[in-house]
Amino acid sequence: MRCEQRLRTYCQPWRVAKRSRRTYSQKNDMRDDDMNDFEWFDLWGEQYSHLMEEKDYPGLVQCCRERLDRDPADLHAVEALAEAYILNNQHQVAIDMLAPYYKRDPEHPLFAHAILDALFAMGKKVEDFSWTTPPEVLALNGGILDECYAHLKPKRSPRSLFDLRYLFMGRAYLLFSEEDLLQALLSDGRFLVSNQEGLPEVSVVRQRRKSQNKPIAAQPQP
Repeated sequence: MRCEQRLRTYCQPWRVAKRSRRTYSQKNDMRDDDMNDFEWFDLWGEQYSHLMEEKDYPGLVQCCRERLDRDPADLHAVEALAEAYILNNQHQVAIDMLAPYYKRDPEHPLFAHAILDALFAMGKKVEDFSWTTPPEVLALNGGILDECYAHLKPKRSPRSLFDLRYLFMGRAYLLFSEEDLLQALLSDGRFLVSNQEGLPEVSVVRQRRKSQNKPIAAQPQP
């Protein structure tokens, strides 16, 4: 599911961030006024990551509600709650929550993309929402692979699937996941996919240049 991939990407910072001395298991025993904003947000991220890994989507909804209640102006919290509703099969709830935000700022991609996640999860089409301007939707095709090739060709080190997909994330809603992109790259002879610590990395197949050196003439034996 596209929104699950987006949320998993969203929670990456807490997987690599320095952990607070207080652990996730202690969070429920602590009051908000016992923590400063940094500590609360750090522990919230730990809880968020844990719920995603466990696929506890009702718990994820509650977790995201807590963040939005703490800071109603946090637009990323709005997006996270909407995507949690979608994962919990509350698609219409997500749309109803996002619609006022979208109407206030129709150019903001967070709202439009989350609404599209909900529409597609219900089997609906782009036209099934009242857009100010319909968002652009990008499908996986030969043009996408050509752009990946053009991006990789001048580079010596391989790139991750996330890096390649990120090339297109800012311009449109993507109808393909990293796994979809991986399968397309594997079937295209221009790309070489290697595995580094369990994560695919992509480079291009390079032709070896013929040596420009002339062969050295054999010296006569004495």
